Amino acid sequence: MLTYSRSTNAATDPPVSVTFRVASFLLGFVLAFYCIWLLFAELQRPKVFSLPTDRQSAANAAEYRVNARRAAWSGLIRGDLWAGVAFTFADLLWTGSSSNLELTQMVGQARGALHRALSYAPARAEAWLLLAGLASRYPWSDANPAEALRMSYYTGPNDLAVMPLRTLFASQLPALDAEMQQLARRDVRLLDMHQKKSAILQAYHSATPNGQRFIEQELSESDASFAKSLRQVAE
Repeated sequence: MLTYSRSTNAATDPPVSVTFRVASFLLGFVLAFYCIWLLFAELQRPKVFSLPTDRQSAANAAEYRVNARRAAWSGLIRGDLWAGVAFTFADLLWTGSSSNLELTQMVGQARGALHRALSYAPARAEAWLLLAGLASRYPWSDANPAEALRMSYYTGPNDLAVMPLRTLFASQLPALDAEMQQLARRDVRLLDMHQKKSAILQAYHSATPNGQRFIEQELSESDASFAKSLRQVAE
């Protein structure tokens, strides 16, 4: 009786080798599909990996907008690809009024790309910075430029590439709270340390009185001669 019971169990239980093979096949299929999915998106992806920080580079990036959108739809949930789409709309930072229909549509498309980028990749400092700039230039009811800028500081505190544009945007805001002033002053100090004085000068010239004040305050402590030259130029 005992021998028969063991034989029955052995006959009904699947061999371990078959279970292992099935599991291995499924795992291999999933990995192959994942690799094909990544490759398909990468083959369509244009070389727009970072936020353009001047008018010319932004205009160049705009030429890849269609390809960037196609790659993002292929990747679907890849925040880096949606950030690439958003970066192709950086030319809107240097565009005039949004009175015409085409420009309004472009702003809406940029907004949608940024929403997806920050939903799937919320640690992208450049995407937060672009949101801050666009929300300031084209006011959006559900986007606060100062808070988007704050997120850019939080997610990319040491990203030297975004500091010139971030300082420019910070200096143009009507007011900054105490924390934001400290964050903005730190960027000014780091830019000065890395000899990015032209970026500071550009921000100072387009700054509000409050913006000029926090730039002067930082430089008066870290680089008094440069602070003096800024005030002389302004006068």
